[in-house]
Amino acid sequence: MKGCFQTLSVLAALVAITPSHSAETGSPIFLGIEPPCAQAGTRQEVVLRGVRFSDIEEVMCRDAGVRVHRIGERKIIPASAKTPEKDEVSVELEFAADLPFGNVALHVRTRTGISNPRTLHLNRLPIVAETAATAKRETAQLIPMDRTVWGHIIGSETDWYAVDLAQGQRCSLEVLAYRISPTDLDAMLQVWAPDGSLLYEKDTSQLYYHDPALSFEAGQTGRYTIALRDALNGAHQNDARYGMGGECLYVMHVGDYPQVTSVFPLGGTTGQALEVEMQGDIRGVIRQTLKLPERQTFNFSPLGPKNGNCWVFDKPETVFPKDEKCPGTGPVFVMASSQPSTREALAHRTRDAAQVLREPPFALEGRIEKTEEEDWYRFRLPKDKSWRVDVFARRLRSPLDSKLTLFFADNSATPLENDDRSRNDMDSTLIVKGMGEEVIVRIVDTRGQGGKDFGYRLVVDEAYPQVNLTTASVEAMTLLPLFKTGHSISVPRGGHGLLLLEKQGDTTTPPEPLDIRIAGLPPGVKADVAKLPLASGYYPVVLSAESDAEFSGSFAKPSGMAPANGGTEVPFEQRLGMVYSHPAYTAWHTERFSSVPVAVVEKLPYAIKVVATSQAVEAGKKVALTLTVTRGPGAQAQPLTAMFPALPPGAVHGTIEIPADASEASFDLEIPATCPSGEWPIAVVVCDSDAAHLRDGSWPFYQSTVVQGHHWTCAPLTYLRILPVAKP
Repeated sequence: MKGCFQTLSVLAALVAITPSHSAETGSPIFLGIEPPCAQAGTRQEVVLRGVRFSDIEEVMCRDAGVRVHRIGERKIIPASAKTPEKDEVSVELEFAADLPFGNVALHVRTRTGISNPRTLHLNRLPIVAETAATAKRETAQLIPMDRTVWGHIIGSETDWYAVDLAQGQRCSLEVLAYRISPTDLDAMLQVWAPDGSLLYEKDTSQLYYHDPALSFEAGQTGRYTIALRDALNGAHQNDARYGMGGECLYVMHVGDYPQVTSVFPLGGTTGQALEVEMQGDIRGVIRQTLKLPERQTFNFSPLGPKNGNCWVFDKPETVFPKDEKCPGTGPVFVMASSQPSTREALAHRTRDAAQVLREPPFALEGRIEKTEEEDWYRFRLPKDKSWRVDVFARRLRSPLDSKLTLFFADNSATPLENDDRSRNDMDSTLIVKGMGEEVIVRIVDTRGQGGKDFGYRLVVDEAYPQVNLTTASVEAMTLLPLFKTGHSISVPRGGHGLLLLEKQGDTTTPPEPLDIRIAGLPPGVKADVAKLPLASGYYPVVLSAESDAEFSGSFAKPSGMAPANGGTEVPFEQRLGMVYSHPAYTAWHTERFSSVPVAVVEKLPYAIKVVATSQAVEAGKKVALTLTVTRGPGAQAQPLTAMFPALPPGAVHGTIEIPADASEASFDLEIPATCPSGEWPIAVVVCDSDAAHLRDGSWPFYQSTVVQGHHWTCAPLTYLRILPVAKP
């Protein structure tokens, strides 16, 4: 069902609208969805809230199983002391019964822009909304079992619920806060017994990090009270730089269903059946047989000979636990990979008893079952190849904080050791040059902890370079990363929009430029991909719409081909932070997308191009450039701000403001002496918003009284030939 979208256009209702480029139009900002959840197989009315929805035309979704049946009229929410004026639009959505459970992303397309994504959570349980009864413990809202309840937690308030349980009945609770709320909500979950005693208090969970989950059996028959609040008492919720004020939403599943904490083994070989056991449910171990996908979950070799069916992104497969009664609401995570898989032996806890493994490639399924336990393995590394020795644990939600040590069996070299792959990744990885010798590997938990949940996968394979494509922001004005222009592309009729692709990973591979391809563009839109003389970290693509192109949107799929590697495809994926908070714009939850939203929008009353006084310049010298603005007849002139997201390597330039009464701006661009020779593209984007919100520190940036309009376009690509530094 993935990969397509179903939308409803309201063009017929908007035919009479006169094109307007006022403060109310431009790229829409999508703030939140209420309710933030839905039941599969139902129709549901939801409210979309945001800024600049006045000319809404369409609600877009990548999932073919989501249909939009009706878009209501726009309503205006007046500004308050802490929040700007907002828009509300009601939408009727239908969710297919066979849609995979999880988050569903929506975009709002207007006549003048396309929004950032926002998500709602899809599951199997009926939906219940919070009521005023949640305000006090004495009036806690009674909810039936096997329901999904949703609500708001504003500031330091607490929401109170109650459930009636029989003695011995299982009650499982799972909260989605960071995974669904548009703002910083660090949920704290508490459960009280009928006699008023506190039974449980949780603000984290092993599988879902800051979102708590728990399961218990009722010790007595009676009414149990559930409290849900922000562990930070709203300290970060209303910081307009990061959050959305009142958009502090949560979803809580309540019912008699399995709630597990781990799965073992954590993976297996692609395409094969895998028997797993799930730990942590109050009723005991759950055993299931899974069919692993044919494609790898993690990509070890995007530019190697085996990469034809691999993924580069750390996105585990989701599996829902099932017992004899029903499936659970929260998934566990497993991994499929191409290497032959084997289980750990019973006795391999010392170096002398190290388990002997085959030559790589292989995957070993292991577990640190006791405190201070050590797992030892012995195998030979074939010579003349580099090998990646990789421990997967935290990436699969295991609590194991691994430390990986590699010894050479003949003690011919100093042992190699790795604790964390990076500052934010507590898994371990080593790259080793094979010399045909035997090596011994030790895996431990750095804290000396262990248990049934402490599983891991030891994967050894050739160390191919890892590369992928993603979108890069094209502007420096907006401080909130989610709203930076460039992740959703608006292309004005008769004009241009810039898609800036970034190559991540090993940027030196391949040494030749990628062959960039864009599939699935809207009708009437063409792509002009920049031609680069050498490999680069950025690939600018100018999208151009015909003057009479249909107002429409689509999800385009970029990809790159590496010519020197036999036409190997370099995959694309966006990884967008959905919740940003302290410290320093940290993304507390991310969503991943395999396509880019592109929309044809109204013709803009201005266009821009860049002209160089000389088409060639020697590295280490300056070249004069001119930005020329063409303004439409009868249009109210506005100041424009120009930015330069793609220049010859090493060249940089700040923003340039073009006054409303000016038609051009000239400046010098300095080309560093280290710039490689060749013809390099220049990409320029302009916006009719001035930079006042940066100069005076006003917040929030999307407030219409601060940013006057928010329309983007770009110039056609211009090439500058860089000559080698002249010899003295």
